[in-house]
Amino acid sequence: MRSSTQKPAPAAREVQLERGMGLSAYARRQTRIVCVKGEVEVSETIMWIGAQPLRITRRLRAGDACRVEESGWLILRADAASARLQLEAPPPAAAMILLAQLRCWLSSHLHLPSGTAQAH
Repeated sequence: MRSSTQKPAPAAREVQLERGMGLSAYARRQTRIVCVKGEVEVSETIMWIGAQPLRITRRLRAGDACRVEESGWLILRADAASARLQLEAPPPAAAMILLAQLRCWLSSHLHLPSGTAQAH
């Protein structure tokens, strides 16, 4: 008899955003995430028609969640001053690529001190 071993689910990954900060990530779709007054607007470019992007935009409030794409679920934890994005249960490689892009974008475009954007 074969014993079935089940892999544990990957730990949640988090990126901290302060109010007014934005970030862009490229996975299978082009996803843009912006924090505005404790809410997060998620805008996805799903295809291009000529030179015009076709976008789907959602605004998340504290406790909301949406599936960004196959890499996992995006959950917002927010208050009036900041928002925390939590990417849950993605394939490990996709999560690490996405988080590396988020950290790189935050540090290069927002000139954050080192250690501000952390993956947990």
